[in-house]
Amino acid sequence: MTPLKKTWFLLILFLLMFTLDSRIATASDAGDISFPGNGYVGVSLHTEMPVDLNWLIVGVTQCDINHNWVTATIGGVKGVIHSDGYGGGVHFLSWPSFLEICAAGSIRLFKPHKRAIGFAELEGLGIDLSYIHPAIRNFFAFSLGDFLIHIWIHKMYEYNGVGYDYFFMPSEDQIYCSELMAHGWTNTGASFDLFPSQEARTLAGWDVDAQLPDAPGMTFGMLFMSSGMAEDTAVYDISYIMRSPYFREVTLKD
Repeated sequence: MTPLKKTWFLLILFLLMFTLDSRIATASDAGDISFPGNGYVGVSLHTEMPVDLNWLIVGVTQCDINHNWVTATIGGVKGVIHSDGYGGGVHFLSWPSFLEICAAGSIRLFKPHKRAIGFAELEGLGIDLSYIHPAIRNFFAFSLGDFLIHIWIHKMYEYNGVGYDYFFMPSEDQIYCSELMAHGWTNTGASFDLFPSQEARTLAGWDVDAQLPDAPGMTFGMLFMSSGMAEDTAVYDISYIMRSPYFREVTLKD
């Protein structure tokens, strides 16, 4: 790509940031200490999740969370886009209503590292900005990352109404919570994978010896396979966000 084409590419990206659909607003104002802003990924313990689904997720991922979600402002209402069986699949829920289904003290928030996301995208597109001043380079990377996060929110919301996937299979006709984030990102057309999948057998609790409740002799991995999931089925680990290089944990203020 010639320097002239690179310049036009960056200018177009910058302009697109200001032509996004007004259905999804910009981040909340600084005075709102409860809602962090748009594009934050959260993990928590969903208190209304069916018991069997809860111990299944917690058992296989071997972590103390069972749900994840993304903050967004839609139609002027601040809340989250997520997928759960309790709500019938993918839907938007206002922030106050969402907090009611989270166990006290279980919420952890992760802010998107927009500059890192922008640089990853530029690298994936094969665009070298080394000839540009570092300050301007950082600005363009942040702007691109911010633009991608906005588009990502749109793409997740397009799944509104899709049912919940209780069998965790790789499809779009039914979607589980972490899969929603991954599919939404894929649909942005980004050049790199923000939420990589992994084979089911690589999940932390796939081969644990612990027995399932009321199912002597059966492990979590065996239960998943009994539902049709093969060991190499592509799945999205709900706990991945806690170690992603593209999100940084922040303190949730009361």
